[in-house]
Amino acid sequence: MKTYTATRERLSRHDAANRNCQPMHTAEPNPRPHFPSWWRLGAIAYTAMGVVCVASSAAFPESEAAMLAAIAGALPWSLALLTLDLTPGVAQTALILLAGGWAFNAALLWWLARRRTTLRSSSRGD
Repeated sequence: MKTYTATRERLSRHDAANRNCQPMHTAEPNPRPHFPSWWRLGAIAYTAMGVVCVASSAAFPESEAAMLAAIAGALPWSLALLTLDLTPGVAQTALILLAGGWAFNAALLWWLARRRTTLRSSSRGD
């Protein structure tokens, strides 16, 4: 990699000398984008919805709509609910499974958002 960058710098200096102009340095840090990327907006929205769905399922355990929204949002991890027995305390276990599914999915989205912005900023630097 060092050889490639050294050769590239040498060639760019050679081309600049032939054109009688200054070499262009692209190692300057990129300014932060003014608006977050779509991945970051999606991660923010998914995280906020997860907090609302899991909190509403915990606050109103008799609400079927809140539980269905929490189950749908935690897919594919909410499929583990099928393995639970109908014993006392199953609601708390289900809520923990749903919160874990939402947290894992949100962490994955945040990782993708950070990776996308890092890849985008490094590709602009070349």
